[in-house]
Amino acid sequence: MKKIVMIFIFVAILFNISFAESIKYNNENGKNSSIYVREIALSIADQFNKDKISEYIKSKTLVILSIVNINNYRQASNFGRYISEDLIHAMKINGFNILDYKATNSIIMNKKGEYLFSRDIKNLKKERNITYALSGTYTIYKDSVTINCRIIDISSGIVVSTAQITVPKKILKKMDYYYYN
Repeated sequence: MKKIVMIFIFVAILFNISFAESIKYNNENGKNSSIYVREIALSIADQFNKDKISEYIKSKTLVILSIVNINNYRQASNFGRYISEDLIHAMKINGFNILDYKATNSIIMNKKGEYLFSRDIKNLKKERNITYALSGTYTIYKDSVTINCRIIDISSGIVVSTAQITVPKKILKKMDYYYYN
């Protein structure tokens, strides 16, 4: 019985090493680019989670906004939207109470399908019990992109927590999309 257990443990360890190497290989060759975005979002969420105020923030409602280019606050890029979408997941699994502001009061149905999300401000709920907003910017440098995120108290505008990550451009170039789109 001990031999069977030992063999099972050995196979499990080999499988985990093989799987980890597969992810590393895919990342290094530009495949599975969503993994990069997920790792960025998880790193940011982890920083927020380690902040002393995080337990208090978790008891309130947090909305996650698009991460924007520091040179254009009024236009979200694909990169910023991708990061924000993954932040919804990363922050939620870290225990934060996330409100998706894009959700409408009802399902929108038309010939193209059924939808809950909207970018039409008229379709969005007017009354929201939002305490905090997570927003951020990314700054493009010669050889890297730095993402600065902050959680802001909506009523006062005070920044209550921050997170930052710098990503080498060589990593971003391996993704399936460009960060400046």
